[in-house]
Amino acid sequence: MPHVTRDAVLNNIHSTQNSVEIRLPLPTTPLKTQQWVNEFATLFRFALSDADWGADRYQVILNTVQHDEAIQCVLCIEWLCEAIWLEPIGTQKALSALLHYLQQ
Repeated sequence: MPHVTRDAVLNNIHSTQNSVEIRLPLPTTPLKTQQWVNEFATLFRFALSDADWGADRYQVILNTVQHDEAIQCVLCIEWLCEAIWLEPIGTQKALSALLHYLQQ
């Protein structure tokens, strides 16, 4: 699996009504998932917390490390749906704020 790059993510994001889809190939193993998530968090300056594994899904809460306005979201990877997406949570639930943060 290739490394995650900022350009690859930004060129493959699509906003829906409640989330930001990241249309990239899914990691194929738990180790590759953890590596992908860590690379993503580093690229976009997120801190990780509360990771949770399910039978066919992984999710983790992402918090901005340094930003004027705190952004918090859940990164979801679901193999059954073959999808990766971000859902804004917390006090700043505006999808537009999350998209703006990613594109900075």
